[in-house]
Amino acid sequence: MGFFLSEHTSSLAAEKSCVDLSTDLSVVEKLELLSQLYVGQLKGCFVVKEKNQKTIIIGEVSELSSKDLSIKTSSQGYRRIEVSDILSIQLWEEGVYD
Repeated sequence: MGFFLSEHTSSLAAEKSCVDLSTDLSVVEKLELLSQLYVGQLKGCFVVKEKNQKTIIIGEVSELSSKDLSIKTSSQGYRRIEVSDILSIQLWEEGVYD
């Protein structure tokens, strides 16, 4: 059996198109951070997975349950996402990013 260059090239191309959708946050950590944003009415930056892609949502947590939440954004209105789809959460500081 020989090793074909086309197989190797195809494998490398498939590897490049992969998007890392893993997270370092446990569900408990996510809910703790979300609760802090909700109680403080603070704006957050959320990286979520949607259709095997990473999406960034910036807004305030307007509703929160153990399974999902609603985020009020300035550009897209309200967005409902599942807690399990959240990859990262950061505090959004107006003056720093705008």
